[in-house]
Amino acid sequence: MTDVGSHAAGSHGADADILHFRGITPAEIAHYKQHGWARLDKFLPPGVTARMLAYAKARMGEDGTISATPGKFDYFNALPVMGLGKPVFDDVLRHFARTAVDVRNLRKTAGARYFLDFFGVKLPVAQTEGHGKSDWHQDFAAQVSDRSGGMVFWTALVDLTPEHGTMAYLSGSHREGVMGDYRTYGNGNLLDVYPELADTCPSSGLQTLAAGDVVIHSDLTVHMAGPNTSGEPRWTYLAIMNPADARWTGGPAVSFDTAGLTHLGMLDEERFPRLA
Repeated sequence: MTDVGSHAAGSHGADADILHFRGITPAEIAHYKQHGWARLDKFLPPGVTARMLAYAKARMGEDGTISATPGKFDYFNALPVMGLGKPVFDDVLRHFARTAVDVRNLRKTAGARYFLDFFGVKLPVAQTEGHGKSDWHQDFAAQVSDRSGGMVFWTALVDLTPEHGTMAYLSGSHREGVMGDYRTYGNGNLLDVYPELADTCPSSGLQTLAAGDVVIHSDLTVHMAGPNTSGEPRWTYLAIMNPADARWTGGPAVSFDTAGLTHLGMLDEERFPRLA
């Protein structure tokens, strides 16, 4: 596994003690390979999550109601971070990229390329602008990439229980192939189209997480998040790493700007740099 502590300690002049990241363990890698997701407890140190949360609240408000993309997502308030080059976030993203390579989800010849990072704040359903659940779906089809192998890093910035609207995963569903863009299900969800998955791929159940815990999942793993019935915001940070040799299919994208990209061309290094 990658020894990341010595690399991170001197980055951007940040305090060495908050940037000593642990590597992913063989048991966690084995869980990911078998189930398509893995929980990484205490993967980010407390000082790191505290700074990330402070950054989020400074831009989204203490209650998380300020969104950079109002009305775009029904399931959380999103705020793009674009953390490369920013103190703490840059180190976290490089740590995630090295982790993606360690998991060997990404082919050794490809490496890991930064794709997106953003805050996802799910507001309580009791609020007028509150958020319900996001139903069962895969991430891959909506990313308009010509190959799978991407990995999502879902970070709890505060302690979270199922009542906050945490994630659940259908274990083993990453081996079932591509099952469609979530926008094609109409008012239903992926299990309405593939009901047999409920029997062959058991649900993990909604997660209970501490601040700094990270859950990773494949872009082919079917997952969902519950409604936030807790009465307080669900503060999370999400980052996506893709194979470094992934190419744009030419299709329209929901989550990123395709301007300047070439059909079946490599993603440009300036916006989507290879990190590991």
